[in-house]
Amino acid sequence: MSDLNNPEPSRLFVLIDEHPDSINGSGFAVHMVESDRMHESRIIDYPASHHNGSGTISFADGHSEFKKWFDERTKPPVRYNNQLQLNKNCLENFDVLWLSERTSSRMPGF
Repeated sequence: MSDLNNPEPSRLFVLIDEHPDSINGSGFAVHMVESDRMHESRIIDYPASHHNGSGTISFADGHSEFKKWFDERTKPPVRYNNQLQLNKNCLENFDVLWLSERTSSRMPGF
């Protein structure tokens, strides 16, 4: 647990409910974007939003949250056809920023 310090365990998600049409492997990829570079934001894998626009996320400290997504691009309708376009430009999407702030930290130089 001492290695989990940026962000701290209460702000580092470890499991996320993924959109059914976004599942393409065993991982959930998040584009690391910072608030001053929102013009570069992309959505790689989509979080689930089938709970009235919300999904469930668990964190490294053991707590979980029910997260309401605000940007319509974050919550496409579920079609169960696996045809959702992944790794898509999603400029100025603050849901992507929220996820990137709770994913991990960039390694220096990357």
